[in-house]
Amino acid sequence: MEKFNYEKAVNRLEEIAHKLENSELSLEEMMKLYEEGTSLAAKCSKALDEAELKITSFSLKGEQGDD
Repeated sequence: MEKFNYEKAVNRLEEIAHKLENSELSLEEMMKLYEEGTSLAAKCSKALDEAELKITSFSLKGEQGDD
């Protein structure tokens, strides 16, 4: 399994949005892209939440070390 890459996921989400907005797709193709997009969006959201927790943790450690 390939490691999650945030930047690639965001680029893929942009591709999916463009295809859904500008293509003549069948309902089945649209649903498949929508499903992929919602999955990627959830993974991106989780990655951002984890990054925020790490930043908060680093900030708190830095503040504790400034005594």
